[in-house]
Amino acid sequence: MNVPSFVRPILSSPFPWVVLAGVFLGAAIMSLTRRTRHRRDPERARTRKWVAACVLASVAVVFGLLAVFIPGPEKIAHVSFAWTAGIAAGVSFLALRFRKSLGIPVLVLLIAAVAVLGLFFRSIHAFTGETEIATVRAIAVAGDSMKIELARRGAAPVLLTLDGVEFSPVVKVVIFDDLPVFLGAETWYRFVEMTSYDRNGTQSKSRYQLPQAPGISERLWEFFERYETRLPGVKTVQTERPSKRATEFATYSIRVQNDGGVEIVATR
Repeated sequence: MNVPSFVRPILSSPFPWVVLAGVFLGAAIMSLTRRTRHRRDPERARTRKWVAACVLASVAVVFGLLAVFIPGPEKIAHVSFAWTAGIAAGVSFLALRFRKSLGIPVLVLLIAAVAVLGLFFRSIHAFTGETEIATVRAIAVAGDSMKIELARRGAAPVLLTLDGVEFSPVVKVVIFDDLPVFLGAETWYRFVEMTSYDRNGTQSKSRYQLPQAPGISERLWEFFERYETRLPGVKTVQTERPSKRATEFATYSIRVQNDGGVEIVATR
C-alpha cells in the first residue's frame, strides 16, 4: 500500500499515539475524581462516572497499543515516551478537572501545540516528499547491452534496447528555494529522454526521446532557464542525469524530490 509521504512520519513515530493515550488517560482519571454527592441522583451519577472512566481508559489502552504496533515495538522502548504520556495525562487531567481556571490557558496552549506540530509535519513533507515520474524494469542484461521496460504515468509501457550497463533518465528541473518549498511548491520537471552509459562511464549513442515529455512545457522550462537569476524563489534550473546499473529482473522507480534532484530507487 502506498502511504502519502506526509503521513509516514506520523506512522513511524510512537509520539502522536503516546500523546493521545495520555490525553485519554488523564480524562479517565478526571472522570474518576468527579464528585457525585451534589447530584440529584448520586447513585446514577456514580455509575455513569465509572462507565465514562472505563470507556476513556479503554481508548487510552487502544492508543497505547497503536503506539507499540504501528511504529514497531523497538521504537517505543525509551523512557522519554513514559514521560510524554505522563505529561499529556497530567495536562489533560488539569484542563478537564479545573476547566474554569485552567481550561482556557490549556486550550490556547493546545491549539498552539497543534499548530506547531502541523507546521513540523508540513516541513517534513515539504523537504522529504517526492513524485514518481516513471518506473524501469530490467528485462535482460547481457554483455554491454540491456533491454528495459519504461513505464510512465498515463502512458503505455515501452520496451527499449540500450547499449551499456547503466540507464540514465534525462530530466530538466526547476528547483525552488526553501521558503516556496515549505509553502507547498514542488520541483517542476520535464522528463525528456532515456540514455545509457558503458562500463567506463562513457555515454552511449543509443537513446530514447520521449514523444510526449511529461511535466512542464519546453518553452516554460527555457523561460526559467533564461531568467533564473531574476526570478524570485527559484534556486536553480538545470538538467539532471542520474544513472543506475541495471540488474536483470529488477524494478526501479525514478523520483523527483520536492526540494530538488532526481533519484533512481530500486523497489524490488
